[in-house]
Amino acid sequence: MISLKGAEITSLYIMLKKREEELDENQSSVLRGIEAFLYENLSVQEIENIETLYAGKDPVVMFTEI
Repeated sequence: MISLKGAEITSLYIMLKKREEELDENQSSVLRGIEAFLYENLSVQEIENIETLYAGKDPVVMFTEI
């Protein structure tokens, strides 16, 4: 098991999402898992603006750990 901080989760999600068309099966699986986690913990609006929130290091995207 791996433990990631909120900023790490968010940065990984942003990177994978930008390259979604290039991902292999394992990478796509990671993206789907992160998306599920985000949709459980953020509003749709927060997810749609996640890059802006991350750039400002908004606490809303700084989860503790997963």
